[in-house]
Amino acid sequence: MDIQPYQLLVIDDTTHALLLVDGPNGEILAEIPYPPEYTPTELLLAPDQAKAYIPAVGKNGSGALFIANLSQRSIYRLPVKIPAPTQFTLSPDGSYAYFSVPDGMIYALDIATMSLKNWGNPAKAACVGLAADDKAVYSVWEHNDQGSLAVFDHQGQFMSEHNLTGIPTNITLDCHGHIFIPFTTTHFTIEGVICFNRDIQDDNTPIVITAERCIYPYSTSPSPAYPSHVATSPDETIAYVVNEENSSITVIDSDSAAIIRHMELSRSISCLHILPGGDFAIATSHIFSDLSLIDLRNGRLLSSTNTQRELLGYLAILRP
Repeated sequence: MDIQPYQLLVIDDTTHALLLVDGPNGEILAEIPYPPEYTPTELLLAPDQAKAYIPAVGKNGSGALFIANLSQRSIYRLPVKIPAPTQFTLSPDGSYAYFSVPDGMIYALDIATMSLKNWGNPAKAACVGLAADDKAVYSVWEHNDQGSLAVFDHQGQFMSEHNLTGIPTNITLDCHGHIFIPFTTTHFTIEGVICFNRDIQDDNTPIVITAERCIYPYSTSPSPAYPSHVATSPDETIAYVVNEENSSITVIDSDSAAIIRHMELSRSISCLHILPGGDFAIATSHIFSDLSLIDLRNGRLLSSTNTQRELLGYLAILRP
């Protein structure tokens, strides 16, 4: 099994530490503690991979944004008060952080000036996913029996809104102009993924739905799938849809959203992180609080961690 070199950043909630791990051999290179009174809600690498952002919620309901300096192997808190963050993303250049809070409000934080701006709650609903590119910020919202995609410019100006037929669970962008939104409903036969093609200009916002795929039609699944996350291959021609509830991955073509195959794993996973080379991936699990190694080429689960550590479902991959 030939796996290219990489390192992992993963959060251990048992010891309240950010772990730096040598990926191929599993050796823990560093344990960087964070304040135990806070629970991380996300983990994102800065564009230069020199630091990582860790939004967190305190036991008293307050919010905080921590920075992990990976060269110094230390964690510090940004000196700005923020509400408790639920969804979180960064601008491509790392100069802004965007996050939502439990009441659905979206905030933009200027990292350099520490200034915080409230964008409001345009959908009057719960935000379940955020993503950003160099043109816009994309948010998905859960309504009673459906969802919506709302798009803002980087100053918080509302640009457009698009209704979704199912209840969204997440959002992923790739570099080829695709937006992937996995969705579920109370009836499993219309679970799936919606693919948009984005081409945002300065004066308009044409975002066109290109495909909507049902993950499992009537004849192939006896139970709900709960599509929870989409990861893309290194060349971003393939998208992998994680189905958390029925322990599988659906592989689709990024351009057409045509289903290529299904991988039955027999173990629930929540998010997928593609390793360098694209043949393998690390999966996190919100249910088991562990990591799994997935062979994407052959469609099989190779191994899972066996440790007393409670590994939260937030992970970042440091590439050489």
